[in-house]
Amino acid sequence: MTPYEDKTLKDSLQEEKRKLKNMNLKDRLWYIWEYYKIPILGILIALTLIGSIGSAMYQNRFETALSCFILNSRPGSDTDRLSSYFDQDFRQYAGLAEDVKIDVDSSISLTFDEAAMSELTYASLAKITAVISSKDLDIMIGNPETANHYGSLGGFIDLKEFLPAEVYEKVKDRLYMTTNEETGETTATGVLIGETDFCQRTGLSMEEPVLSVVSNSTRTDISLKLVLYVLGL
Repeated sequence: MTPYEDKTLKDSLQEEKRKLKNMNLKDRLWYIWEYYKIPILGILIALTLIGSIGSAMYQNRFETALSCFILNSRPGSDTDRLSSYFDQDFRQYAGLAEDVKIDVDSSISLTFDEAAMSELTYASLAKITAVISSKDLDIMIGNPETANHYGSLGGFIDLKEFLPAEVYEKVKDRLYMTTNEETGETTATGVLIGETDFCQRTGLSMEEPVLSVVSNSTRTDISLKLVLYVLGL
């Protein structure tokens, strides 16, 4: 840069400084936004992208130990109780290291009544389908309607085969049965957990919650530990 160009830049900056100095706050904000909004927006977009990439890179450092969807729940006033239940208490119960993730999503609400479906419902269904297809979901906790829908499609493990014999004997009267649409076979695709302390300890409100293990779960050992933990066994 030549001295002339350097002087011109300095003069321009000094002129901008004088303009802003003689303005009130409202006029300053208007002036800055009017004349500098494109570079400001560019910086904001760049910072957002950098933040997103950084967050993704940070999260990818950690292995996922368990992924759980809790459907059609209503959160209580103390939202920290859900995190405490899974990320602290269950983590300790299962002997999981601090550097592994426990993913819990309790934000999804579903209905299978076509007249009541919205764009959000279809988006939620697509999300669940994608996560199950990629074998990234292990546990689903929902109401009987949800258990019936996915159970009839063969989406859940038969708990009679999955649970240890001594555990099955203790909970067999609380198993939730569904009939597979394709095979006609009726199996224990869930367990009723309404009488456990799950809702009380997580702060969630649910009607007749049913816990199921997704049929293509790749983390069945941790899934079993969660089932036993929720049941208090």
